[in-house]
Amino acid sequence: MNCATSLQCIFMLFILCIVRLGCCAPQNEDDVTNTTSNPPVDQPKDMESYSADEMCRNYSKLIYKYIKDPLLIDYEEEESKELIEVKDCLNSLTLIVNGTKAEPKEFPHMALLGYSRYPRDDTWACGGSLISNRWILSAAHCERLDNTTLVRWARVGDLNYLSETDDARPMDYQIDQRIVHPDYKKPSLYNDIALFHLDQDVVFSSYVRPICLNGDQNWQPSPLKIVIATGWGQIENAGPTSPDLLRVTLEIIPSSLCKTNYASIAKSQLMHGIVEDSMICAGYAGGEKDTCGGDSGGPLQLAHSTYSCMYTQIGITSAGKHCATKDSPGIYTKVSKYLPWIERIVWPKSG
Repeated sequence: MNCATSLQCIFMLFILCIVRLGCCAPQNEDDVTNTTSNPPVDQPKDMESYSADEMCRNYSKLIYKYIKDPLLIDYEEEESKELIEVKDCLNSLTLIVNGTKAEPKEFPHMALLGYSRYPRDDTWACGGSLISNRWILSAAHCERLDNTTLVRWARVGDLNYLSETDDARPMDYQIDQRIVHPDYKKPSLYNDIALFHLDQDVVFSSYVRPICLNGDQNWQPSPLKIVIATGWGQIENAGPTSPDLLRVTLEIIPSSLCKTNYASIAKSQLMHGIVEDSMICAGYAGGEKDTCGGDSGGPLQLAHSTYSCMYTQIGITSAGKHCATKDSPGIYTKVSKYLPWIERIVWPKSG
């Protein structure tokens, strides 16, 4: 993320991108074991699945832990103490500020995506969000790095990926299946959404917990509404990436203004211009703050309206022109548009 102010830093994930529009796309295979890049046939559209709202309700229970009530002391039998429910999380509403490092437990759904043969090689180049115990939601163009190398790893629970002394609990999981939306066709920027399946169940904790997805398919972002983006991307245009997880607050940019900003973009990328039904624009008209290269695939989110310490994901960092530049807001894939597709794959009731 990018703050063109004295704070000078806030962006999300893509190590090798300098110009954001159409950056970091993917294509071509190297030798990969125990993985597949070919998505299965999409489940039937009438297949019954659990809803994102149902799953959000279930995940909201993960913010609690249960301890013995210290006030109910049974001197004869210590183990007879009753259990009480206490929150083990960070309430995001009290901590969101512009241009700062994320706090421990603040964004437990954040995932780093890696492209090297081994996760400790630190070839992290995209972001994503944990949406269940086996699935990462990200951008379709994050499936491959430099059009060749498939995404192989997802790391959850981290803050600074170069540090072993920060208050984090990083865990690495191998990606064994990649499902890119069937309507995503490079170099077009439409339908830039993908699901990456992990080879084993994620262990949930106060440091690792799924995000909720916006379940209202009729939802439209209000212009100038404040939203939050997070990631490990470049801290300035064409600059270095951040090893720290960073957060930035952005404004929703009116679609009419965003369409004007992108009117000159190549037809091969935006044949139909900005499509309100499936895209969100966010940033600042003057370019003060933005997401940047390396932030691709990460979430655009709001503090959840019902559950404390939780977020609702409304968008996926997709593309842009130049980071933190006047009249160059970022483009985000609108999650609600693709919710039925996500639900059928991630939460089927059978199979």
